[in-house]
Amino acid sequence: MKSVKILKYSLLLIIISCSIPSFSQPVSDRAVVPVAVTLNQILRLNVTDGGNIEFVFNRIDQYQNGIPNSAIYDTRLTVASSTAWELNMGAEDATFIGTDDPSNTLDLDYVGFQLTDAGNHTFGTEFIDAAGANAAAVGLATYPVSVITSAAAPNGNAGDITDNIIVINWECNTTGLNTTTGNNALIDETINPDRYVTNVLLDVEPN
Repeated sequence: MKSVKILKYSLLLIIISCSIPSFSQPVSDRAVVPVAVTLNQILRLNVTDGGNIEFVFNRIDQYQNGIPNSAIYDTRLTVASSTAWELNMGAEDATFIGTDDPSNTLDLDYVGFQLTDAGNHTFGTEFIDAAGANAAAVGLATYPVSVITSAAAPNGNAGDITDNIIVINWECNTTGLNTTTGNNALIDETINPDRYVTNVLLDVEPN
């Protein structure tokens, strides 16, 4: 009988313990959302006009005075960049080379150029020439020559193609160019008639 009473008490304790509400700690959970920002450098150079420049001397006054710049002797290019940049340019050959006779050569600096800006960014001393501030045409030289060497003040020259529009104003054998480059004379009978060519390389890189 005693064992039966103990069993009843045990069952009673179990029932009472089960009937008491249980209190547990609040449950929380956590999730992680990775967030990343990837900055890909953008640096694009595009020649939009004037990709082929040719000076044709077929009048005496052109031999006497050279061929000055005009719109038909302009190369227009744009630069889209996410960072400050600089521009290098120059001829891939040491001289112009005759197409009829490759032994015929013409000094590169018979052709000269100036740089002008036509976009939203205004360049100043970033344009490099003999005077240091784009004051006069400079003679063509072999690649590479830094023609824009620093970011335009005050905020740099990063921007889109409406910001960075550069025009190369070409001229050939002008008196002013010969004075700057040191050529002694205009093209004359000492230079053989021929079609003289070279490729001018343009390269934009981060500043």
